[in-house]
Amino acid sequence: MTAISHPDGGRSGKAAAQVVDAAEPEAADSGTPLPWLGKPVLQGVLALLIYLLIWLPTAFRAVMQNLSSAALFQKSMDPNLFVWNLRWWPYALAHGLDPLYTYQIAAPAGHSLAWVTTVPPLALLAAPVSLAASPVTAFNLLCAIALPVSAWAAFLLCRRLTGRFWAGLAGGAVFGFSAYEMAHVAAGQLDLTFSLLVPVLAYLIVAWWQGSISARTFVVLAALTMAMQFYLFEEIFADLTAMLIVSLPVAYALASAEYRPQVTRLAKVTGLAYIIAVILAAPYLAFAVASRPPKPSTIDTGMDLASLVFPRTQRVYGIPWLAHVSDAINPASTACYIGLPLLAVVLLLAVTRWASRFVRFLTCMLAFVIVASLGPALYVGGHRIFRLPWAFIWDQPILRNAYPARLMLFAYLALAVIVATFLASPARRLRLVAWPLAALVAVFMVLDVVPLSVRPYTTVPAFIRNETYQKKLAPGEIVLVVSRVGNAGMLWQAETGFYFRLSGGYINVGLNNRTDLPAAVQDLDRATPARVAAFERYVRADRIGAVLIDMNHEPNWVGIFWRMGLKGHKVDNVIVYQLRGCATCRSLTWAQLRAGRK
Repeated sequence: MTAISHPDGGRSGKAAAQVVDAAEPEAADSGTPLPWLGKPVLQGVLALLIYLLIWLPTAFRAVMQNLSSAALFQKSMDPNLFVWNLRWWPYALAHGLDPLYTYQIAAPAGHSLAWVTTVPPLALLAAPVSLAASPVTAFNLLCAIALPVSAWAAFLLCRRLTGRFWAGLAGGAVFGFSAYEMAHVAAGQLDLTFSLLVPVLAYLIVAWWQGSISARTFVVLAALTMAMQFYLFEEIFADLTAMLIVSLPVAYALASAEYRPQVTRLAKVTGLAYIIAVILAAPYLAFAVASRPPKPSTIDTGMDLASLVFPRTQRVYGIPWLAHVSDAINPASTACYIGLPLLAVVLLLAVTRWASRFVRFLTCMLAFVIVASLGPALYVGGHRIFRLPWAFIWDQPILRNAYPARLMLFAYLALAVIVATFLASPARRLRLVAWPLAALVAVFMVLDVVPLSVRPYTTVPAFIRNETYQKKLAPGEIVLVVSRVGNAGMLWQAETGFYFRLSGGYINVGLNNRTDLPAAVQDLDRATPARVAAFERYVRADRIGAVLIDMNHEPNWVGIFWRMGLKGHKVDNVIVYQLRGCATCRSLTWAQLRAGRK
C-alpha cells in the first residue's frame, strides 16, 4: 500500500518532531522504556511481546487453555473449513495430488478449490503442528498469533515512520486489534486475520524511499510479499492492487516538484514487483480463471456508514436507541467500527497538520477507502439511501463476489499511521490532549470487543479420536456426517488424515448454499414422500457407504433415518448407519411422515 510512501521526502539529522514529515531513516528513540532498548530490533521484540501479553491471557485465554479442542464458534462453517485446509495441503503434496482439486469432499465427483480460501502459506507453515499434534491445534495456534503479529507488522511501519516506540506501539495496536481483526478472528477466518503482509509491503516502500534498501532488493521482497498475499487470500490481493493503482497517482499529485521523480521511480519498481508477483501466482491464477467462480453473495456486503461510529449489537450496553441502530446494520459492517475518539484524532491531525503533504496523503487515502467500502449503495443505519454512481463496478464478473467492506483493512492501516503520527509530533497546543485522547481510543476499541464464542471441550467424538472408525468404515469409503456443529464432517475427516471421503462439506456457496449437507439430505428436515425418494436416489447414485450421526449435536430431524428403514447402531457417541446401497430403505407416505412428527 503506497499510502505510506512519503511525498515530502526526508533529510537525516532532523529533530524527532520532524521525523514523521521527513520519513527519516530509523534512529534511536529517546522515548524508549529503557536506554538499552534504543535499537529498533529490540524494540520490535518488545512490541511483539507486549501485543502477545495483551491478547493471549485476556480475550484469547479460553482458547489457549484448550488448544487441542475445536474451540472457536462451532455453529459457523468457517473454523472447521480452515482446520480442513491446514490438513489438506500437507496431505495433497505428500500424496502427489492436485491441491487445487479434491475428491475428499463432495464425493464422488469432488470439487475445485480454485475459489476457496485454502490458505496454503499458513497450511505449510503449520504443517509440523498439524502432522505431529492435530490440525485443530495448528488452527488454534494460528488464531492465537494472528492479531499480535498483524499489530507487530503495523508497529514496524509506524516505528520506522515516526522514530518513536510508544507512538508506533499505539499505531500497531490500532491496526492489529481493530474491529476488522477482532470480527474475523471471532469467526475463525484465518485468511482475513493474518493481515501482516499489507503493512509489510508498506514498510518495504518506506525503506526503499528512505534509501535503506536498493531497488533490486525492494522488487524481490515486494514481489514475494504480494505473491504470498495472493496465495493467502486473492480478494485482499485484488484490493491491494486497487490501492496501489489509486495511491500512486495521489502521491504524485500531492508531492512537491522535487519529489515527483521519486514517486515515478516508486511506481516503476512497484509495477515490476507486481508483475513478478503475478508470474509467481500464475499457476493458481490460471486454474482459478478457468474455473467457475462461486455464486455472488445475496447479503449486503458493503459498509453501512453508521457502523463507523455505532458498535456491534452485543456492545450497546442496554441503551435502547443504540441497540435499535446497531441491530439494523448489516453483518458485514461489524468489522468496520472506528469510534468517535479515533475519528477525532483524524480530524485534529488533518486540521493542525494540513500543511504536511504526508498528512494530506493519509487523509485523502482514508477518505477514498471509506467511500469505496460503501460498495454499490449508500446504507445508513440499515436504510438504503441511494445507489452510488460507481455501483456498476461491483456488478462485473469476479468483482460481484467481493466484499466491499473488506477494503476497510486499508483504512485501519491508514488510521494506525495517523495515530502514530499524531502522537509522535502533535502541535504544541495538542500535546496535553494527545495521549489522553489515545487512551480514549483504546477504551472505545476495548468496549467494542465481543468475547469469543468458545467451547471448552472438543466437538470431535471418541469414535474419531479413538480411531474406532477404522473398524466400521473402509478406507476411502464415502461417508455422510450429520451434526449441528458447522462443517463437522470436514473436521472429522481432517482429524482422521482423510481416511474416508465425505459427501457434502461447505467451502462456499458454489458447493452448497445452505449447510454442509448435500441438498438431498438437508431437505429431509422438512421431509415429504418426494424428498425421501430423492434421498434414496442420492444414496445409490453417489455410492454413499455410511451415515454418521453426531449424538452430542444431532439435529431434531435425524429420526427420519430409522423411519426410512435404515439400521443404525451406537458406537462411541456416534450412530452409524451402514447403508449398503440403501437396500433396506422404504418409501414413506404422508400419513407415516405425520405420525413420525408426533
